[in-house]
Amino acid sequence: MTPRGEFFDYDPLTGLTEYYEETGDGKGHIHTYQNVEPCLDLVERLRNEGATDEVFKKNGVAMYAQLPLSIVGQLLKKGINVFDQNDMPKVVKEIETTYSRFKTTYKRHSVR
Repeated sequence: MTPRGEFFDYDPLTGLTEYYEETGDGKGHIHTYQNVEPCLDLVERLRNEGATDEVFKKNGVAMYAQLPLSIVGQLLKKGINVFDQNDMPKVVKEIETTYSRFKTTYKRHSVR
């Protein structure tokens, strides 16, 4: 994807890069981009090794998915707060339907 606008900021900690664009109607927009390939490589490795499945069997809890900040931002725009326990059913449903590539397991989940 080709970034829109002029370079604005880069955060080496998160890997988020931002570009500023001013449109013809005088509004300013900040576009955020992130290379999610390293995250996808990690979760694919975890899925294939079954690492989180073993942890779940042992402890009853394990990492279900690894969401980059750019995805967290997209969820927040949809009104889904990954930091709010009350939104967990929506978060899990969204991961299962839209962001399954970020799951650390091949198992399907739902939260009631």
